[in-house]
Amino acid sequence: MRTHAGTLLLFAASGFFQAAFALPVRYLRGWRWEQMWVGQSVTANLVFPLIWAAAASPAFWRHAILIPWTHWLFVYAWGLVWGLGGLAWGLTLTRLGLAFANSFVYGVTAIAGALLPLAAGAVERPPRPILFGAGLALSVLATAVIGLLKRAGIQEPMLPMPSRFHSYPALIATAVFAGFASAGYGLAFAFAFPMIRNLISAGQSGVTATLVVVLPAYLGAASVAIPAGIVVAARSESLRLFVRPHAAWNWSMALVMGLCAAGAALLYGFAGSSTGHPSPNVSFGVFISFLVLGANLLGFASGEMRGMPYATRTGLVLGAVGLVAGACLLNAR
Repeated sequence: MRTHAGTLLLFAASGFFQAAFALPVRYLRGWRWEQMWVGQSVTANLVFPLIWAAAASPAFWRHAILIPWTHWLFVYAWGLVWGLGGLAWGLTLTRLGLAFANSFVYGVTAIAGALLPLAAGAVERPPRPILFGAGLALSVLATAVIGLLKRAGIQEPMLPMPSRFHSYPALIATAVFAGFASAGYGLAFAFAFPMIRNLISAGQSGVTATLVVVLPAYLGAASVAIPAGIVVAARSESLRLFVRPHAAWNWSMALVMGLCAAGAALLYGFAGSSTGHPSPNVSFGVFISFLVLGANLLGFASGEMRGMPYATRTGLVLGAVGLVAGACLLNAR
């Protein structure tokens, strides 16, 4: 994809896929939070990444086996961080809803993912720093506005939870931690992007080359999510829910979640490695902006926003417009 507009569209599609990841949660039958979190991790973090890896060409694996083990360990560690963020995000989602969780949490994620690689010197300075700063500020401001407008108090959880937060400040603290830790995926891309670039130079496609980040990062996240969910299920005496009474339906919902995550990863990898792509930290900021936008549009479509005052809905629309504008500024060259 050679045009900036085309790259933006790919990031937009990736963000919408990632936002749609949470929709099947509303249709689960009888599962608790811990079953949902294990189910989505099995499909999103294990099944589809391993299928992706199995589909890679032998030429890719001839290059991959020559990559130092320190690279795999480094990205796996970022995956562990990302997995911890996912646990906290999952708690925020089930307690405060799709729109708030994605808006507030990923507003924090955008800051960490865009600025930390820049501060560490892992990416080039933006060619137009004023526009970069304006785009990041606008995206974060729009995210904060959306989050504040959604703050109608603590709603009933979408699923039975292992821990019931009765304190709004405790929920916000969990959401802030989720935001920083959830940047682990974007940070893995930013810090390990030279390896992806080397593989592309060696003739690998961008989508295949991103496996050197996607595979260890997703396995790292699974290493946190699955054991944690099983431990919580054992403590809540709900292990039986993994296999009955609505197991077939619930695992099909988990499969849909995995498909959404796989679609988001494929599109993100393609957009982030295509000709004329922005730097990895800018790519992540653009992706997050469209993720939040998608989450709020889906919140409207799913009825989550029903009953809100007109002024609140207007503010959410303006926040969404601000996110798109911020993404465009971030991608400006």
